[in-house]
Amino acid sequence: MPMFRFALCATLCLAALLCLAAPARAQSASQGLIYAPLYQEAVIDHRGRRLDLAATVYVRNLSRKHPLKIEAVTLYDGQGRMGPQCIKEPQRVAPLATLRLPSPRCPKGTGEPSILVRWSAAQPVRPPLVEVLMMGTAGQQGISVTSQGVPLEPEP
Repeated sequence: MPMFRFALCATLCLAALLCLAAPARAQSASQGLIYAPLYQEAVIDHRGRRLDLAATVYVRNLSRKHPLKIEAVTLYDGQGRMGPQCIKEPQRVAPLATLRLPSPRCPKGTGEPSILVRWSAAQPVRPPLVEVLMMGTAGQQGISVTSQGVPLEPEP
């Protein structure tokens, strides 16, 4: 029973921290890049037992009038090395629609991965909302974690 309380408390604390971290919202633009972290495993008890997590990436068009084009969704491992593309060709996202993508996994031992979403639009719109839902189960125990993307400013 104490182990269950520890795992429950740790999960609730992590969820609270993720909810308190408000993502930065960028101004309207006609193209951009969004960074989002992924987690492939979670520590679920005081002994360091780990639970594998499966990730799904959601790209939500926040415009009520204009479509977006998702040019690329690229996975990077925890050491910053580029991994596979999550889409084979650019994808159109209708106004207020959502593009759902299962995320590929990085090899174990390469750290926690992240994704970069490159998008464009024919006219200035709010950047899309990128969310990642990660879930895992073991026996009767389950965990889910979310993260939100952050628009990146162009680098010089």
